[in-house]
Amino acid sequence: MPTYAVGIDFGGTKLLASVVDIDKGTVVASAKKRTRSSDDPDELIARVSDTIDDALKEAKLGKKTKLEGIGIGIAGQVDADKGMLLGAPNLSQATVNLPMAKLLNDRFDVPVRLRNDVQIAAIGEAKFGAGKDCPDFLCVFVGTGVGGALVRDGKLVTGAAGTAGEIGHLVIDANGRLCGCGGRGHLEAYASRTAMTKAILGDLHRGRPSLLSELSEGSSEDEPGGMAIRSGVLAKAVEQGDELAIESIMQAGSYLGLGLASAINLINPQRIILGGGVIEAVDLLFNVTEHHARREALPTPGERVEIVKAALGDNAGVIGAALIGAGAA
Repeated sequence: MPTYAVGIDFGGTKLLASVVDIDKGTVVASAKKRTRSSDDPDELIARVSDTIDDALKEAKLGKKTKLEGIGIGIAGQVDADKGMLLGAPNLSQATVNLPMAKLLNDRFDVPVRLRNDVQIAAIGEAKFGAGKDCPDFLCVFVGTGVGGALVRDGKLVTGAAGTAGEIGHLVIDANGRLCGCGGRGHLEAYASRTAMTKAILGDLHRGRPSLLSELSEGSSEDEPGGMAIRSGVLAKAVEQGDELAIESIMQAGSYLGLGLASAINLINPQRIILGGGVIEAVDLLFNVTEHHARREALPTPGERVEIVKAALGDNAGVIGAALIGAGAA
């Protein structure tokens, strides 16, 4: 009989819940809702619970099928042992010291485990994706923020406080832009989709001509910075040769490459796995990032490191979360 668990990928703009066959690493059914920064704790848990219910209903597992557990990956800092969300800079204040695991265990009566969102994506990629043949890699996902996770000897490295691999908060510009976490000059403030959006909107408001004015109509999202320009919109503008879109992607890619170069020099990974909606949609971002990472890293590790795209796409997070939820990772 197949073994099932629910995996949840809770990001800055969307909440995705999937029922996963954890033996095969396949998604049986999914449900999705928008992330709302206005949610209070009760509303947030209700939103997560409703999304799980929708995914289970879509999966039609049958009454005799036992769910092994629920795993949650969320864009923030967590206490994995206590199942506590300590805070998420790109979400609401409702996420501060929130006992998510207990609240969802009370609702569904199965084991619930909590991790950072890129950590669960790294676990998914390690088991079934671009890291399955590589015991030593850094996983970096670009979305509302920039998140990272480190795998050594086939195991997730969490660090003393559970935040190892947080490449998005490397300081790349002392006294630079304000990051969502409150710090200054962090990589996330320069290379995330939120950062790209802010830079693009600034130019559009100053009257700079761009296809993005038309392509981004109706793409308003409830997230930090207000309106978000979707990854597909950026991709379309780049394909059509839009100067502003290309300039913004190249700038973000150069900064992301600088962050990766620092990571290459510090930890000397065998492989770097890049994922997230913008990386998937815009080849230019991946290519520029790789170029700058290799150019700015020390010659030998910069030449030897493998830089690849994530293989599981949007499913990396939910598959990894399901593995954690079932106690299989």
